[in-house]
Amino acid sequence: MASDRRPDAAPPLRGQRVLVAGATGYLGRHLVQTLLDAGCRVRVLVRRPEQADSFPGAVDAFVGQVTDPATLSGVADGIDLVFSALGITRQRDGLTYLDVDYRGNLALLRVAEQADVHRFVYVSVLHGTQLRRSVQLVAAKEKFVDALVASPISSVVVRPTGYFSDMGEFLAMAGRGAIPVIGDGHLRINPVSGRDVAAACVEAAGSTATQVQVGGPDILDYEQLARAAFAAHGTAPRIRHIPRGPVVAAVWVLSRCTPQRIHGPLQFLAAVLTHDMVAPTVGSDRLVDYFAEQVATAGTAATTAR
Repeated sequence: MASDRRPDAAPPLRGQRVLVAGATGYLGRHLVQTLLDAGCRVRVLVRRPEQADSFPGAVDAFVGQVTDPATLSGVADGIDLVFSALGITRQRDGLTYLDVDYRGNLALLRVAEQADVHRFVYVSVLHGTQLRRSVQLVAAKEKFVDALVASPISSVVVRPTGYFSDMGEFLAMAGRGAIPVIGDGHLRINPVSGRDVAAACVEAAGSTATQVQVGGPDILDYEQLARAAFAAHGTAPRIRHIPRGPVVAAVWVLSRCTPQRIHGPLQFLAAVLTHDMVAPTVGSDRLVDYFAEQVATAGTAATTAR
């Protein structure tokens, strides 16, 4: 099973002063560790002072909110590189995708421009240019990509397929007894770990690339993905196939009669599950190992709670 560190992270960044936005999220925490392993001096942008305590002592924490640009003054001072994994995962505080994924990142970009930051690394999503037409979350991300491309700062957009943490929903459904799969289940995805995406981001930062697609080493169709989730639990697979048409229609109706915090995640999920999401492979972390670790951790927690 893979180790917890990536000592072989791209060396050209050693000694660079780096800012990570979205540092408290799944990918952000992997980015912070990968950058520290690469010999970088890391600053994180956090919303609340107490969040600083969750990072290693070598990390400098700056408290500010991208939705309030006035609080970002000085955040990029002395910074060479900015990494942004900033975005809404679960909507709260009445904020929208445009508020955070677009305007929040844009506020960060403007501060970076004023501070003469050398390079900006932004994490969007695979097939963003196509999905932006039908998915509000992706539209907000790609609206920022447009602004980033137009900026004088050198930049690269990293486009992962889907994180292992996202695949955890398959594991949860398997634990509940059944997994619904849209269509015949033969569309494919190669999910990737946060650690491998972080390593790809660091490598991209030290390159001349402007777009990088990132996927994991295992290409699975959704039927195989569902079976892997049941195998991790040691239970017989129960997979229910749902026609694509009714799913797309239901999401369309919800997008017109429910708030974005309800229909937004469903809209994104339906889009991902009805497209091939395969990108060039990186890293060595395996989804089956992640599933096994999650099941073992849940079992240990349950035993401790008794």
